[in-house]
Amino acid sequence: PTAPLPFPEDPPAPAATPAVPATSGPAPAPVGELKSLGRDRYQIGRIVVDKKARRFTVPGRVHVLGKPLEYFATSPGGMKEYETLLEVDASGSEFILACILLGLEREPTQGQYWLFSGEPVRGPRVEIRVAWQDGGKRREVSAAEALLDPKDPTKPESVEWVYMGSLLNPTDGLFAADVTGTLIGFVHDANSIIESVHGLGIGAYGSVSGNPAKLPPEGAPVELIVAIPRGAPR
Repeated sequence: PTAPLPFPEDPPAPAATPAVPATSGPAPAPVGELKSLGRDRYQIGRIVVDKKARRFTVPGRVHVLGKPLEYFATSPGGMKEYETLLEVDASGSEFILACILLGLEREPTQGQYWLFSGEPVRGPRVEIRVAWQDGGKRREVSAAEALLDPKDPTKPESVEWVYMGSLLNPTDGLFAADVTGTLIGFVHDANSIIESVHGLGIGAYGSVSGNPAKLPPEGAPVELIVAIPRGAPR
């Protein structure tokens, strides 16, 4: 596992978790054109934002099942793609722009936190779901249902997600989520745009590997849904 992109204000990373150089990884994908679809709906690349419904969707596919996971969704070719449940068709810049269009803002008192830290992270709440077609019928489950084995004692409804906003490296202007491809994680990676509040599987590597009973097989097309919870302030 790797630490977040190095920032001058961050404390030095422990030797056991070397920092990701800002120049490593594939070149950031270009940002798709922002198009108005009418009625408060917008398209960014392949993401469709519905501001009135307070949600956005992006197509993707089931990427890894039956192996240890640390991320829920990454961009194609992301550094952590081998540990992600879903690969979705969005760059970090496209994904965060969709979040901003929903009104999400980085928590100003968020503070520092470390990869694999057990401390809860703060930020505005979001809901994450995944949907797909099964024999002509639409199926949809929460992110936690998709990740957790039925034998896991964690109740899916107890898993909370928050908008973090990822990081920007002031030395070269690169956006961490573009460089790493990490969009949604659950091991408290500061490079992620969205994270699990309490984390999943932290300290128990391999305990989260996706739920094949709730999902279609690897390679199957799916739709990732990110939404503002009902009742949240506008």
